[in-house]
Amino acid sequence: MRRILFLSLFVFVAPPGCQRADVKDYVPADEVARQALTTALDAWKAGKTLDQIGATSPAVNVQDIQWRDGKKLTAYEIVGPAASDDQNRRFTVKLTFQGAAAPVETTYVVLGKDPIWVFSAESYQRTSGL
Repeated sequence: MRRILFLSLFVFVAPPGCQRADVKDYVPADEVARQALTTALDAWKAGKTLDQIGATSPAVNVQDIQWRDGKKLTAYEIVGPAASDDQNRRFTVKLTFQGAAAPVETTYVVLGKDPIWVFSAESYQRTSGL
């Protein structure tokens, strides 16, 4: 009888390491997401490479095809949050590139908590296979 009771407890009570992760576990708070985006864009504007953002807490990792390909960012404006069909944080941003006649409006996707990942919309689509 004890053995049956023990086995039933084992089956019905999941160990702490077996809990399912919730999507919310990977979505940063609005202000944290905005700060990570600002940190990334400030680094790009300062002429740093993708891997030169520096130590931040939480860590910020960036995937941006235009940055990777060497485009020079001279200014940016975070217009505000962008609508989304998922729970990731999205921001509309106006980017001004060296030699460009006018700013380009694009979207950035920010996800994760530590590290936080900042993706240009194009990079996010390529990474997620969309």
